[in-house]
Amino acid sequence: MKRLVLGIALSFLPACVVGTPVAEEQTPAEEQLRADIGPMCDQSCQRQTECGFDTLDCPDRCREYMAAFVDHGDSCVALGKSLVACGTQLETCEDFSDAEKCDVSQEQHDQCASAGEGVPPIVYCDDGGGSSAGVAPSENGDPPHTTSCDVYFDGCSDGADYRVSCRPVDDLFVCNCFRDGIVNGVGFTPVDNACPTEAEINTPCGWNLAL
Repeated sequence: MKRLVLGIALSFLPACVVGTPVAEEQTPAEEQLRADIGPMCDQSCQRQTECGFDTLDCPDRCREYMAAFVDHGDSCVALGKSLVACGTQLETCEDFSDAEKCDVSQEQHDQCASAGEGVPPIVYCDDGGGSSAGVAPSENGDPPHTTSCDVYFDGCSDGADYRVSCRPVDDLFVCNCFRDGIVNGVGFTPVDNACPTEAEINTPCGWNLAL
């Protein structure tokens, strides 16, 4: 996505997210962001044209990219406001040539974009692994039970830890989903009645882990 955000040379940097100016108090943050995107895109694309960059469809592509941060939750609005603030600081041709200083990860953009598609935001995790046995909380608050299979996902982009724990119940392998130690999703039985594959986890758990 680099150099396609505002045409050819503008992308965004997480550093710009820190210390972002707050929108006018009388205007809700989301309304302010919506109002600021168009002028920021037009101004940036005009500057890039003057600098000789290829800016074909630049304003439209800029607006399309920034739309991911509107109507998709407070954290996305905050990120969008930060990108607008960073983008408006790029004034010279040298600034646009070094636009990596205004960069946002593809993961952050994907999370906000997917939040508007009726599915949970995409979550990226550093680690995913399993153990042969463990102990997991019971779904209804009963004492913890011994598990035969535990699959963990740590270092996730939303700050949460994910776990799927399975145990045999009446000749079936029953798995429960945990997010930060709290049961969510629905109990399920893997296709092979064994420790589930990663592809079997998202739908019953109600997650969108990038596995």
